[in-house]
Amino acid sequence: MNTIAQAAVATPVESPEEDKPLEWEPRVCEASWWQTRQSRESLVERLLRLFTDRSAGPTRDKTRRRGLSKALDWLEGQPGETWQDHWMASGADAAGFEWTDLPLKGRGVAKRHQRDELATGPALLVAGQAIRPSYLWLLRQRQTVMLTEARAASDPDAFQQLDQLARHATAVARSDTLNKLTWIVIRKGGRVSDITVGDCIELTAALEEHHFRGSAGRPLFYALLKETGVLPASAPLRLRVLRIEGRRSVEQIVDGYGIECRAVRDLLVEYFTERAPELDHVSLRSIARNLCRLFWRDLEIHHPGIDSLRLAPEVAHAWKERLAHIRDSEGHPVRPRVNVRSELVFVRAFYQDIARWAADDPARWAPWVAPSKQNALSGCKQNIQR
Repeated sequence: MNTIAQAAVATPVESPEEDKPLEWEPRVCEASWWQTRQSRESLVERLLRLFTDRSAGPTRDKTRRRGLSKALDWLEGQPGETWQDHWMASGADAAGFEWTDLPLKGRGVAKRHQRDELATGPALLVAGQAIRPSYLWLLRQRQTVMLTEARAASDPDAFQQLDQLARHATAVARSDTLNKLTWIVIRKGGRVSDITVGDCIELTAALEEHHFRGSAGRPLFYALLKETGVLPASAPLRLRVLRIEGRRSVEQIVDGYGIECRAVRDLLVEYFTERAPELDHVSLRSIARNLCRLFWRDLEIHHPGIDSLRLAPEVAHAWKERLAHIRDSEGHPVRPRVNVRSELVFVRAFYQDIARWAADDPARWAPWVAPSKQNALSGCKQNIQR
C-alpha cells in the first residue's frame, strides 16, 4: 500500500453519512492552530530554519529575513491574538494581488524591489502555515516559490509520490495538479491524506468564481486522490459528477439533516436565510453542517423530544464531550476532533446572532434567546482558549 493510502486508512471517516454525496462538505477552516499561535521569536526561528537555502547565496537569505521582519512588524500592528487574526484584520486577504499597497501606504511611491522584498514575508508565513489565506488571495499571487516551499514543508513525501503518479501527464497538467493540492493544504491545513471530497468541490468552485475556468476543468488532482485511496471508495470516479449537483436551497440544506423538531428546523431555515446574503454557498453549507448535524441533530439523538435552545448544564457539557471526538456509526470515539474549537465557535455565534437580532426584531427571534448559563455556550470560551 502506498504512503498516501496508508495515511488515509489510518484516519477513519467521521461516519457513514460522510459517504453520501449530499453530506460531503469541505473541512471547516480552523480558528486557531499551533503555528499561528507561535511567538514572533519562535516563528522566525522555525521559518528561517525551514526555508534558508544556503545554495541560493547570502543575498536571497538577507532579502527573506528583511521581508519577513517587515511583514511581521506590520502584522503586529493589526488587531488580534494570532498571526491569522492579524492577517485577516489587516485587509490584505481581501486585497488580493494589491495587498502590498496596505503596508506601503503613506511611504510615497514604492519601488519594485520594496514590494518584492515585502512579498517574501507572507510567502514564508503561508508556506510555514502561520497564516492561511483565502483562495481569493492565493489565486492572485505569483506562486511558484511559495507553493514549492509549502509542499516541501507540509507533506513532501506525499507530493513527491503524486508527482510520480502524474509523470505520464503533460508538464502543464502535472503543475496544475500539484498546485491545486497545495492550495487545499495551505487553505485547510493538515496533509494530503486529510483532503476531503468537499475540499475538492470547494477549490473547483473558487477557481471558477475567480475566473480560473481552464484550471477548474482539469480533474487530474481529483483522480489521483481517488486512485491513492485518500477519497472514500464511494466517491465518484469523476469530479464532474460532483460539480453538476447544483446548488440547494436553504430548506433543502437544512432538511438534508433530518431534524425532527419542526420549530427548530424552521428556526434554522430562518437563520440561514438571514445569513445567506453574506455567505457564499460553500460556506453556507459548511456552517449548516456544524449547526444542523454536529449540534442540533446530535442533541436530538441523545435527548429525544428536545425542543429548546435553553440547554441544561449537564446536557451542554455532554454535547461538548461528544463533540471532542470523531465517532463511528455506533457512536464510539475513534480519534480526537482536530477542529473542535471551530465547531464551538459556530455554535456560540449562532446563539449570539439570535440574541443580537432579537433586539431589532423581538417577535421573530426573542422566543429563542437563551441566557448564557442555560445554553451550550456555558464554558465554551474557556474551552476554545485551551
